[in-house]
Amino acid sequence: MKSNGEKPSYALDPLIVRGWELKANGIRLEELLAAYAQLQGGDMQALEWFTATNTMIGIAYTYGLHPNASAGRPYDGMWKREYAGGGSVIVAYAEEPETRQIYVGILWQQRRLHHPAMPVLAVPRGYTQMPEQGDLFTRQSKEVVEHLHHHTALLELTEEMVKGAIRLEMLERLGPPATTNNADVDTAGEAEGVYFYRIELPWSYLEAERPDTFRLKAGLEATQGLVEGILRC
Repeated sequence: MKSNGEKPSYALDPLIVRGWELKANGIRLEELLAAYAQLQGGDMQALEWFTATNTMIGIAYTYGLHPNASAGRPYDGMWKREYAGGGSVIVAYAEEPETRQIYVGILWQQRRLHHPAMPVLAVPRGYTQMPEQGDLFTRQSKEVVEHLHHHTALLELTEEMVKGAIRLEMLERLGPPATTNNADVDTAGEAEGVYFYRIELPWSYLEAERPDTFRLKAGLEATQGLVEGILRC
């Protein structure tokens, strides 16, 4: 059985003792490779790497020789790659003119990996928007990466929280990009990572719901985020 193309640099030597057990539908991948070789009447292949990729949202998981492994101590592992190295997170707030009290916009959202039964509190966030002709693994310039994250922040805010007259220049970046885990998240390109932004909304956008709690006025609350389990803002 022949492989499709050349082996990637992270292909595992079959002699490496693996720490991960890999299954598909409960069946070990080694057994599936053996069954495929028998079906095709070809040579048996060792399990050396695999990928799981979703180009629509720009994310890929790779298993193989871990990039952090040294030459003298190779080991297997899995790591994650997002387009431009990560997405954008947005903190929206408004300041009450009389008291100068700051109110932060929070979403009630169904996120069962965080809590299986109850909605959790969150701020708008999302993967960096990948163009149709974009390449998930291409390293881009600092200027391009920053541009992509800035526009993603505007898109996520207006899809998940507020659809008022929001402009790109209203978003202010908060510090350098970050990584959620530098052991298994690929942010090796220049300026890659998760970007954080803040935006001050006009106080006129809000109306009191109860003491110390406000909501967006009718017609200003975003509705597209409903497909992502967002219940209310």
